[in-house]
Amino acid sequence: MNRFFKKAIPMVLLLGVITVMYSCKKDKTPTGNFIFYTFLESSKYDEIKIFVDGKAAGTITLSHIEKPECGTPTSINVINVSLPAGKHSWSAKQFKNGQEIDEWDERDDTIKEGECTYIKLVD
Repeated sequence: MNRFFKKAIPMVLLLGVITVMYSCKKDKTPTGNFIFYTFLESSKYDEIKIFVDGKAAGTITLSHIEKPECGTPTSINVINVSLPAGKHSWSAKQFKNGQEIDEWDERDDTIKEGECTYIKLVD
């Protein structure tokens, strides 16, 4: 093996290790969750559309029977939205027979790191 390769191999290996370490480093942004649910009678709506920070986050089509636990996944009766900790806005629209019949105006709530902020949608 010539001298060039003897010097180049350790340098290539070092650069490879640095590249792998740098690419594996992830910014660990602190996150928390909004948990949306309702106890409204199902006769009062067909769906409730949830919006977070101006974007659609999910739709509730069935009332929940009790306050969900923090780790409850998104389903037909719970919308779980993971977001960076801090202040976020949310709103919701209630529909019956394809017509919007009510809404929850946009408001701000704060998500704390590692915690759930519960939002119970009521009349």
